[in-house]
Parts: sequence; C-alpha cells; structure tokens
Amino acid sequence: MAAHQIDALLRDALVWVSMQISTRLLLLASMGMVALTARVPKAARAVSSHRIVTGTLTSAIAQTSKELQAHTPNEPQPAKGPLAQTSKESQPKAAEFLKLNAATLPIIKKIPIGGDADWLAIGFGSVWVTVAKNNEVVRVDPVRNVVQARVKVDKEPCYGIGIGVDRVWVLNCQGKTLTRINPKTNVVDMRVPVKIDDSGEGSIAVDDRYVWYASNEDGHSSTLSQVEVKTGRKLKGIAVGKDTGVVKLAFGSVWAISSGDGNVYRVDPATKKVTAMITVAEGPRFTTEGAGSLWVLTQSDGNVSRIDPATNKVVALIPVHVPGKGGEICYGGGFIWVTMDGNPVTRIDPATNKVIDQYGKYPKADAVRYGFGSVWVSDHGKGELWRIDPGKMRGR
Repeated sequence: MAAHQIDALLRDALVWVSMQISTRLLLLASMGMVALTARVPKAARAVSSHRIVTGTLTSAIAQTSKELQAHTPNEPQPAKGPLAQTSKESQPKAAEFLKLNAATLPIIKKIPIGGDADWLAIGFGSVWVTVAKNNEVVRVDPVRNVVQARVKVDKEPCYGIGIGVDRVWVLNCQGKTLTRINPKTNVVDMRVPVKIDDSGEGSIAVDDRYVWYASNEDGHSSTLSQVEVKTGRKLKGIAVGKDTGVVKLAFGSVWAISSGDGNVYRVDPATKKVTAMITVAEGPRFTTEGAGSLWVLTQSDGNVSRIDPATNKVVALIPVHVPGKGGEICYGGGFIWVTMDGNPVTRIDPATNKVIDQYGKYPKADAVRYGFGSVWVSDHGKGELWRIDPGKMRGR
C-alpha cells in the first residue's frame, strides 16, 4: 500500500474514532500511534503501517465499548462539574428560604423583664409583657427601652393580653380571674371570676363593649364567652369546637380557633351565631389579621394557613416548618411574623405567600408582636424582651 494511501486511511480512521470516543482517548490513541511508528525501522514502516493502525483502532474501540457499557441509559452515572451543579439546583430543596442562626438577628436592645417574660401586646404607647412567675404584667416604654411599670395581677397571667378602648385585660390561669388594668394608673380596677382551662395557650379579644375569651364551662374549653367591659357582667356563651384557646376579632366577626377539632369558627357578634366553620390542619392555635386575610398557625405541622374572609376558604398554605407547642403569630410592617420555640423569628411575605427568612437554633423565645417600627420577641428563658430592627434583617 502506498504511503499516501496509508495516510488517507489513517485520517479517515481518526475521524471515525473521534466520533466514538472522548477527546482524552483520541489524544492517547494518536500519541500511541506516533510512538509505535517511531519505534519501527524506516524500511519496515510501509509494511507495518497497516498493523499499527489496525491495532490502535482495535484498542481504542475496545476502550470506547467499555466506557459506553459503564454509562448505559439504564444506569445513569452522576454528572460532574457544571452539569452536576445545574442538575443539583433543579432538584426541589428542603427549604426554599433563607435559614439563619438567631444569633444574627439585628437586636437593638435586650430589655430585662425578669421571671418568665412571655405574652406580648402593643397598646397605649407601650409594650406589655406578662410574667407568670411573678404574677405581674410589665409595661415597657419603647422610647427609652426601659420598664415603665410593673402591675400586680392575679396568679399566673396567661392567654395573652387584650387591648381595649381604654383598658388592658388579662386572664389568670391559676387565679381563675379576668383582670382589668387602667393604663392611666397602672393599677387593676376590676376582677371577674371565670372558668378557664389551666393550659393558658391562647388569646383574648376586646372591642368597645365586650371581652371575648374561651371558657371551660363543660370541661372541653368549647364555649366562646363574653364579659361586658364596663360592668364585668358575664353573658351567655356560644358553643364552638373543643379545646378552643384563641379568640380573635377581625373583619366584623369573632373568630374562635378549635385546636381539638382542627376548625376555625366564625361568629357573628350581633346574632351570636356561628356563620362559618373552616377546616385547617390538625392543631390550629394562634391567629392574626393582616393583608386582607386571617392567618392561622398550626402546631402539628408548623405551617400557616391563609383564610380569605370573603369566601371563608383557605387560599394558601405557607410551609414554615416550625411544629411544636407554644408559638405565636402577628402582622406588622407589611409582613407576617411567626415564632416558635427553637425558631424565634420567621418572616412571611403576604404578597407571595412565601417565607423570606427564618432565624433558628434558640429555645424558649416564642412570643412576638410588631409595633413602633420594631419586632418584639420575649425570651422567657432569660426573662428578656428583644427589640429587633426589621430593616436590618438579611432576607430580601
């Protein structure tokens, strides 16, 4: 075979091989041919050229076959480099929001409250904090970030704090009383005996005529009760679901959250009739009003249900992933704020129904309110009240 014919055969063979093997194998094959050719005496090259090409091609094809067998369609191999990164990013993530350590929260001030600082409320130019161990409600001045007054109530204030037109209201779990505080004097000026469950997980609501709360008339905390704000007179209760602890006033209705039934009861305050019953996830507890909706935190899964008051239907379920006992939820500054033991702050954007950021790895801080341009969280483990600057939080 002539030299030019051998060269043509070699070029054609290399083109064919390059279509079957990787660039790396092609380079190795070419280098092998050059090395072998160099070792053959000049006189014998014409005779052995065909064998060199044939042997090299056979070796390359065998190597390509092994590589193809190792990457069969039935057993896909993990990609490497940029392709692997793209594939990884396309997979669903466990958490589609920023998760940070609570130590990175932009806390402006930690105000010493003492005891087991817990339930919070905003009203009358102040932040109010219950301290069950000390049987008191502490009033905090947000201008100076200091304790303004300590108001002695009855034994173990619980079920949150109700802010009325001209009074502050607190239920006391062990004392079994409803106490009324005059914010002008910081003194209790009324005590009303009540039947309430000892658990103390809930909230009360106050309008210009009544205090609304869940009472334990039948042993199942399934009664929505009323007390006149002026006289303290109790009215006939309204039957709702069992294990009701949270009561909320919003959208012209009274909302009672039944943790035992997994339902949200909507009550007309004028007729005292249940007008709607909305089923959410198991263990609903705390609720807030904001962005034209009612938001309910469920303790079983730690997620938040958004209810449209126009249709009485759940229109969104926000995965927050903070299951557990306790917790709280509020609205302010254009966001929904959620707290739970272990995760003091989670921020939800109502415009997207998505969590923006979550701050975790801190126990015993699970009461939250928004007011005076700040987020307030009570740390009942250390007896402190945190004031957080939301403008400096790291989420978008």
